[in-house]
Amino acid sequence: QRLLVSENESMAAMNMHSEKLMQFSFDNYGGVEIEALPSAIAANSQAFAEELRRNIDEWKTARKRGLWLKIPLAAAAAVPTAAEQGFCFHHALPEYVMMTRWLPVDTASQLPLYGFTQIGVGGVVTNAAGRVLMVQERVSPVPHLQGSWKLPGGLADPGEDFCDTVAREVREETGIVATGRRVSSLRHSHGYRFGQGDIYAVVVMETAEGSSEKIRISDELMGARWMAPEEIESRIAPSSSSEKGASLDGKVTETNWKVIKQALSRDGPSIVGTRVKTSRPTAKMPMLYMATESAAGSAA
Repeated sequence: QRLLVSENESMAAMNMHSEKLMQFSFDNYGGVEIEALPSAIAANSQAFAEELRRNIDEWKTARKRGLWLKIPLAAAAAVPTAAEQGFCFHHALPEYVMMTRWLPVDTASQLPLYGFTQIGVGGVVTNAAGRVLMVQERVSPVPHLQGSWKLPGGLADPGEDFCDTVAREVREETGIVATGRRVSSLRHSHGYRFGQGDIYAVVVMETAEGSSEKIRISDELMGARWMAPEEIESRIAPSSSSEKGASLDGKVTETNWKVIKQALSRDGPSIVGTRVKTSRPTAKMPMLYMATESAAGSAA
């Protein structure tokens, strides 16, 4: 009976070591894309460490360059092992962490960084009377901007075009249903939260035909209303106020007025988007934005 138990244990150990611990493929840039398999790692993390070390030696001999190791949340126990073998964090999402290692010792890593730019979109929404929808955030990201008037809008969700984002944000914040017509300006900033860059697009919008102009203020806002362009201009705070950190409660920044004025202008070039085909496999055809001769009659 003891012999039978011993044989069963040996067979179980053999099966454990023979179970696949990772899968990998080679990319077109001399790299290796690896994925840790959760069930096997949970059963035998030491075997994963040994196999990873053995594979790295083979990839070095084959003159491979960058290693991309995807570790699912269920295999998180593999993270310390990967770190011990020279892997660094690249990025993390709710369902996995990506770690990388650059094998050549005579050159600096050429692996691309993870996305480091967020996209925000603001909407210049006008009604039939030519008034502009303006909002006051309940909590401003910068203290001296608390209570200032600005355009409705927010950050893009994955897969959204500029007009998708701003239509959603305007509807969520104010209940107003509006359609994006064209892009009037872009701002590119750096050093935002978590070191992110920020691209802020301003989209000219019109309320949907037959829709209500009654504003429904969301919990994100402390105020929202339609303003005539003349009133917006009258609320401009001098740039020196922003520089000194003075409160802009009830005011409009010079930059906001500049982009609103540009959006309301019918003269000069306009930026419109059209769908284009791509050789890359994407769930949604990309949008190509190009300048046209005039803002009149354009649509994004």
